[in-house]
This record gives sequence, C-alpha cells and structure tokens, in this order.
Amino acid sequence: MLFPVTIYNANGKVKDVISKEMLHQRHWEIFQNNEKKSTFQGAGKQTVSKDMKRRLDAQFPEGLMNSRN
Repeated sequence: MLFPVTIYNANGKVKDVISKEMLHQRHWEIFQNNEKKSTFQGAGKQTVSKDMKRRLDAQFPEGLMNSRN
C-alpha cells in the first residue's frame, strides 16, 4: 500500500506532493525495467583444461570414485 509523499524545501515549506497513483505507476515501471534486465542464466559452462583433467584423473582414478557410492 502506497501513501502520498510530501517533499519539503530547506525552509520547511511544502515543495511538492507526489500522489499515490504516481508512486504506484513509478514502482511498476521500475519493476518491469528490472525484470527485463535480469536473467536466470548461469555464468556459462566452465571447462577444465586437458592438462588439469589429466592431473585430476591421475589423482582420482575411476575405480576410486565408484567405490564411494
């Protein structure tokens, strides 16, 4: 629920009043813009170099990995 907002100047006098309808419209415009920007895709598939894979395979043989399950 939104309420009207009163903006005061440095002297304490009313400078502007923003209606709840205007705040509602502003909120949904910002929300829709943010929805368009956001994605649910990951950072992408990370790959392991052939050299790193060779070292990991040597460290953790296939039979060792299957025995843990």
